[in-house]
Amino acid sequence: MAWKQFSSLPDSVKDELLSGSQPLPDPGEMRKVFSAFRAAGGSGGKGGEGAVNRPLTSEMALRTADEKHFSNSVSALQFDRLSQASSSANLWLDSATSTLPLSEKTKVLTPRQWTEGAVGAWCSLVSPLAQKTTDTIISFFKAQGGLEGLAGIFAGPIPIPLPAGAAAEPEALLQNAVRTNFAVQLGEAIGEMSPTTLSSFDYGIRTAGGKAGALIPENLDTFAKDAELPQEEVYAFYALREMAYARLYSSAPWIEGQIAALVYRYSRGFDLDTSEAEENIREADLMSPDGMASLVSFSSLKAKDSEDQQRAREDLQRLLTLVESWVDCVSWRAGSAFIPRISELREMMRRRRAEGEMTGKPLARLMGLGLDPKYIRELSSNWDKLSSNVEERDRLWSHPRLLSKVDGKGEEEEGGSDWDADLTDLLKG
Repeated sequence: MAWKQFSSLPDSVKDELLSGSQPLPDPGEMRKVFSAFRAAGGSGGKGGEGAVNRPLTSEMALRTADEKHFSNSVSALQFDRLSQASSSANLWLDSATSTLPLSEKTKVLTPRQWTEGAVGAWCSLVSPLAQKTTDTIISFFKAQGGLEGLAGIFAGPIPIPLPAGAAAEPEALLQNAVRTNFAVQLGEAIGEMSPTTLSSFDYGIRTAGGKAGALIPENLDTFAKDAELPQEEVYAFYALREMAYARLYSSAPWIEGQIAALVYRYSRGFDLDTSEAEENIREADLMSPDGMASLVSFSSLKAKDSEDQQRAREDLQRLLTLVESWVDCVSWRAGSAFIPRISELREMMRRRRAEGEMTGKPLARLMGLGLDPKYIRELSSNWDKLSSNVEERDRLWSHPRLLSKVDGKGEEEEGGSDWDADLTDLLKG
């Protein structure tokens, strides 16, 4: 439509547009815009089921991942070596933990396959935050009387067609704009993680591959080359970590439910910092897609940090740190006799944490979440001290309140989290 209308303009006008100070859009960026409209329109303008437009998130994630120029294939040699590494890891873990091995196999995935699987996991996890963000922005715009001008986004010299089935009411337009922008940013964040993700549990949550997780040989090979470490040792180390995560989450299924419950609890108290938001609205050009994007951007959206939100974030950081430190301790004890350079690999893991690579960009951006490498090292040492009786140590995962024996943070302390109540609230919705 845009090209047809541009072609019909007088030559003098076209020459002015082509040579003016405002250049025409980059074709690659325009393809992303068209993809967003196509994906939003394909779901009837409602962005798919749930609070996050999954089709659009998936499309943007895969487009971003494909731009990294992966080979996106698994050779027979890579598959065989990782399968053997996973089998060996399970045997080594039998001496370091009382948790049981899983019957299913750890998958071997390409970066693109990981991206496809990770979209569902991240969309489910951040869905409460996405819904609360949408509701809060709509409520705030209503209070500011800023909805009426939004209809202009879809009007102008070159009218932009509404997605099929989308209503032209200002509130519906804003809802669709916020949801679409959220999906685009989430998809791009997932795609950006695809070249550095080494396994399914890299971020403390199961992102792809099923209960036994997954390993990504293309990224592992790149990591081994950059670190100048033997490929077989890198395979063994990350297979060991993946098996440890899988065993723990299988033996204590409440962990994953509690992670979701804490994200939900954080989202319940979400509210905009209205002083800065009012200024953003005054300065934003709502006729411009960039102006709208700035109001719902992960990086620029400012939220009030209530006491309840602080506690929810701290509780989530605590839980993820307890899990990661247990995996660190168990992997070290299981693999130290078999992986000659396990100390170097362990230190590289700590460096990745320190650089923020392993927190997971969606949670880092939305919640300001980050794990402290020094604190992980401290708790790993505490787990190691408890390892004289492996069964007693692992039994601490039978209930969250028992974990106070590791970090000294009792559930009975004032302001402590009632994790049972958090999970109940999540199930009630």
